Amino acid sequence: MSDKAYISTSKALAIIGSEEPAEPTEPTGPEQKPRFSRETIGVIAGAAGLLAVCLLATALVAHGEANPGENRRCSGPPMTVAVAPEAANVVSSILDDAGCDQFEVDVTKADEVLGPLALGGDLPDVWIPDSSQWLERIDPATEPVTLRASMASSPVVIVAGDGLVRRSYAEAFAEEDLLVGDPGRMMSALGTAIASHGDPQREARMESHAARIASGDEVAAPTDSGRLAELQTVLSGVTATSEQQWSEYAPTLKAAAPKEGTVVLDYPVLITADSSRRNALASSITTFARVIDSGAADTALTEAGFRTTGAGKPSPNVGAFTRVDPATVAKTAADWSTRLRPTRAIAVVDVSGSMAWPAAPDSSTSRLELTQAGASEAVEALPGGAAIGLWAFSEETEGRLGGDHAVLVPTRQLAAKGQRTQLSEEIAGLSERTGGGTALHDTALAAYQAAVASYDPLAANTVLLITDGTNDDPDSMDLAELVRQLEAASDPRRPVRVMGIGITADADLGALRAIADATGGEAYVAERPEDVGAVVREALRHR
Repeated sequence: MSDKAYISTSKALAIIGSEEPAEPTEPTGPEQKPRFSRETIGVIAGAAGLLAVCLLATALVAHGEANPGENRRCSGPPMTVAVAPEAANVVSSILDDAGCDQFEVDVTKADEVLGPLALGGDLPDVWIPDSSQWLERIDPATEPVTLRASMASSPVVIVAGDGLVRRSYAEAFAEEDLLVGDPGRMMSALGTAIASHGDPQREARMESHAARIASGDEVAAPTDSGRLAELQTVLSGVTATSEQQWSEYAPTLKAAAPKEGTVVLDYPVLITADSSRRNALASSITTFARVIDSGAADTALTEAGFRTTGAGKPSPNVGAFTRVDPATVAKTAADWSTRLRPTRAIAVVDVSGSMAWPAAPDSSTSRLELTQAGASEAVEALPGGAAIGLWAFSEETEGRLGGDHAVLVPTRQLAAKGQRTQLSEEIAGLSERTGGGTALHDTALAAYQAAVASYDPLAANTVLLITDGTNDDPDSMDLAELVRQLEAASDPRRPVRVMGIGITADADLGALRAIADATGGEAYVAERPEDVGAVVREALRHR
């Protein structure tokens, strides 16, 4: 988690300090030690004034310091709480048991929140992911406020299906049937990825695993519960899952904490509502903090397989463990996020008259036909998670597009119904659109602006600009002005790279390089007909 998130606890305390004193009710659970010390709250009070002084009383009552038997009513407006799938049911039950019906708990995967969090979209009011590491994947438009650094925790453990205990990743990698999750989407799989570092055989095994995931193989990386179910079915195999998932789904199997150290899921409680809504939700946030910090909550979480500060370890559990260095976890998570990041690209294809010319003097294949073959090959080879759109461009007055460019297929995931088919059909139909000059500059800017506007923070966002010539549109901007406008249109929160692909040596490589350099991209030239497919693949692989 970023430093901003770590230092924001005082902000969260100030937010939940404005509720009026409540009438005492029956206690909801055993007395707990306070999450925030008197010293911490005193410092906040000195810095924040009367509001934080009110908070002092609120915090002490909520944590049993002022009066362990005193509870507070479930006050406040409706509030949405997005929770990691494995914790959603127990969080919902905790709130229901406390009589708090203003909270709507939604089962939510991390990427469902990360996208809008990066782009300033619609967000839940509170988010409880399985790991604080998720925030390292993006640059949030508004930094979440940490209400609680950890609601509960669960170390990653090694589980075996054959009745024998595996106490290290070395033993796990020695097994032929080692089942691995997706380190790019499952924090529980990061330990396996970390353990592969520095060992050529293990690294090769993980590379092969990464290739299967990237190919779109749906069974390449099953969930924790899915892998545990397989171990129980075949009574063999080894995998790494969270202790909570093992405790809930496969407690009869043998498990141990890896002696090399383990990744720990920490379940932070983050306020993701914007500042104005936070003020409106102050009383609900206070109620939520009180309930989730109660002894009853700790007991429920522990019974659901999580570790808590108040109720200790679940049953069964693997006992003590050594935590992997957080910096190593963060680096590995970032590496795998980049490695498995899906492609999001607009393919912008030149259909000027020269694209109908032969690709080489002695060739019967046109430049456009080679481009079509390379593009079609890419569309078929990319996994369903890749999102691809198709534009065509030529000079407006002489071309056949009704303008300098036309959007032939909107950018959507290839898994979307009909997307591959539509792309294949439109790529094949490009031959019917050739004619006119090359409106390179205006089209490059328009495509770049469109890609920035539709940016996906969890993907590699790219414009593939494919041309065989130079800009010859008399009404368009010159190259220097194009570069200025590209730089003005760039957004550090929405990085998009233009990858220039020149078809034959006639392409204006200087212009493609200038366009690419302005956006952090690269420029390639396929001088020989047989190079086109390889160049398209290389451009798509660029991260």
